[in-house]
Amino acid sequence: MLLKIFAAIGAGGSVLHTLIAGQTVNALETTGILLLRFLEYFFGAHIAYALVMLLSTELFIRKSKPQEKPSKFWLWHLHAVADLLCFYARADVSITGTELIPKDTRYLMVANHRSLADPVVMVHKMPKEELTFVSKPGNLKIPIIGKVMHKCGCLPLDRENNREALKTVKAATEYIDKDYASVVIYPEGTRSKQEDMLPFHAGSFKIAQRANVPVVCVALRNTDRVVHNFPLKKTNIYIDIVGVIDAEYVKEHKTKETAALAQGMIEEKLREGETGEKEDAAAKC
Repeated sequence: MLLKIFAAIGAGGSVLHTLIAGQTVNALETTGILLLRFLEYFFGAHIAYALVMLLSTELFIRKSKPQEKPSKFWLWHLHAVADLLCFYARADVSITGTELIPKDTRYLMVANHRSLADPVVMVHKMPKEELTFVSKPGNLKIPIIGKVMHKCGCLPLDRENNREALKTVKAATEYIDKDYASVVIYPEGTRSKQEDMLPFHAGSFKIAQRANVPVVCVALRNTDRVVHNFPLKKTNIYIDIVGVIDAEYVKEHKTKETAALAQGMIEEKLREGETGEKEDAAAKC
């Protein structure tokens, strides 16, 4: 939004400068100048912002320094970057069920995992939610991106190392207990390359059990199509908050049972979405 305002001001300034200089322009020429200048400032501002971000991550972020809690400064920039990525990727993201998200407590959010775009679209459509993500250790080693993830409080989860995995569960629980942020995890453990979801890892739900918080279940559709559609085709992406498993249930049941319940809720919504898409496609034929 700030970049759009900057572009509009810059474009208006260019037209004003033309008029002050005494050049005669008609309405059509004025509109053309405004449009061209707006595009110049708009894309120029995006490029400048990207360069500043790249320089800032290299100069000011040191991953060797532990991140005690998510940085609000870098979370703000994460939202800005997510907005830009969705804009340039031509991702039209819609979300339903936000009224189900708890307002008076932190929570664990779980979702199916289809694409690297999953966290991007979630951040993009939930700007008011303070979220941090549990991710593969390898993702935090990606140049630049890994540093930003570190500052935003993203936690690496090594499922092959039980000791390190327990440390991550404890850190995520602490984020919730200290009211730093709610935590997002993809219980499948990796991106599913097939239509059916992979089984949820029950251990993912230990975070909610330890922190005594509800589990928010999210169904994501079409995030895996962005790469195939870009740049010629727009991608319609759907985020559905399908339900909340209350903290009492999580506390009284085994994590395996909570995992099965959450996966069932998400799978049911995905089946509904697929049926709806097929019906829409048939209606258009």
